[in-house]
Amino acid sequence: MTKITYTNPGAARPDVGSLGPSGAERAEDSRKIRQAATIPLVISLGAQWVFFIHYWIPETSTFPAKEMWLTQLSPLASAALTSEGQPQVQAQNGQWGLPALVLLICAFALFWLSRTQHWLGRTAMLAPAALGLIAALASVIALAAKGELRSTMIGVLLLIIWVWSAGYAALHGFLDNLAPLPPKSWYSGLPLLAAYAIIGPAPTAVGRWLFAPEMRDAANALQENTVALRLAALWTASSALLYLCGLLIGVAVWVAYQAWPPRRDAAFIGRCLIVIGILIVTGAVGWPATSVAEKRVTELAYESPADEVSFSCGSWILDQPTTTSQREPAQTLVINGFTCRTVTTFAGYQQLSTRELNVSLSPVTAYTPEGAKISGRIVAAEYGEVIVVAGTNRFDTRPNVLLGLGLTDSAELWRYVCGDGPLGVRFANVPGGDNPADGHITQGEVAPEVVASCDGQIVRINPMTGPG
Repeated sequence: MTKITYTNPGAARPDVGSLGPSGAERAEDSRKIRQAATIPLVISLGAQWVFFIHYWIPETSTFPAKEMWLTQLSPLASAALTSEGQPQVQAQNGQWGLPALVLLICAFALFWLSRTQHWLGRTAMLAPAALGLIAALASVIALAAKGELRSTMIGVLLLIIWVWSAGYAALHGFLDNLAPLPPKSWYSGLPLLAAYAIIGPAPTAVGRWLFAPEMRDAANALQENTVALRLAALWTASSALLYLCGLLIGVAVWVAYQAWPPRRDAAFIGRCLIVIGILIVTGAVGWPATSVAEKRVTELAYESPADEVSFSCGSWILDQPTTTSQREPAQTLVINGFTCRTVTTFAGYQQLSTRELNVSLSPVTAYTPEGAKISGRIVAAEYGEVIVVAGTNRFDTRPNVLLGLGLTDSAELWRYVCGDGPLGVRFANVPGGDNPADGHITQGEVAPEVVASCDGQIVRINPMTGPG
């Protein structure tokens, strides 16, 4: 009978070990798979977010190289999702972004399925990865057909990264058993929430989208303003309330992420109640935000900015007719600029026209033909839709030019030049009544007239048609 003995009697008995990876290796592989599954979500959601902010906060339209960046990212953005179907760049014309929408849905699906340990969920990761590949190919083929590949190379590169990351996560998730998710802590997702809160346009965009979409339209109408008030829809009390609403929505999403996945314990129920409470508070804040925003939209459309903004030189508000039943925007003419040579007209807060004059309108030191000094830095009178103003290009600021400017379009209707001057001026029969300090003095004139003295001669000018 054969006897088996150990060479080393003190050696440990052999044991059967696992042929698979160790627990630490499995956890590291699972972490890489889940990180890869997160990359498509970051790419799709990030691109959509850029377009969403640009649309709902038109004040960001002056961002450097804005047109180039939006064009580059356009393959990843859906106009139907971010801008109510309105294209924001030329590359979005004629399409509403179905491939980009499919990519976003697939990215969310990959992110969610990569967090499950069930074999069916891990196998299902192949479906969104394959569907995302088809959507990416469709997008690239459409760009090539339109000859826009060169102008969207960054977007195409991001599509390639999207497909590669999704394929890696889906394939390895299908082949490997995923380790359990590490436990969430209170700071999970907190850096993203902090970044969301710090980047002010993001919560404000969400607030406008939910509670004041008309504010977006009002802000967009002011983006052509070059002289002033381009940000009049943003620097207002309603923006603070809308920002708070958007921030509360972000906090609710963060708490909901903390509660995911659903489970039967007190912590989950508590977080769900917190989310419901935050949404109730958001609605309570959103109601006055909507009211304040509506009032501000009305002001921007119909009121004169002269009551709000102190322009450097002066402004005039055209009297509105009382016979019409429909409210019309207030017409305002503004003189501003470092040397008071810029004349601009506004309808409400929206700039209509602007022009640069070759004479300064302030300060002007003027006298009437009778020798009385006219007070004020600007010497002018309003006659209906025409404002007559004295200008100068003299060193001593004495006037030598009279201008007739249209209050509705800042157009120069007529000009009277008194050589090198100086020129005396008096405004007779001004519709607003006489005011000797401003040179509004009537001395027997029957019709509206501008009485000017030049080189000892008296000239009478019709304020509507000018000299002659």
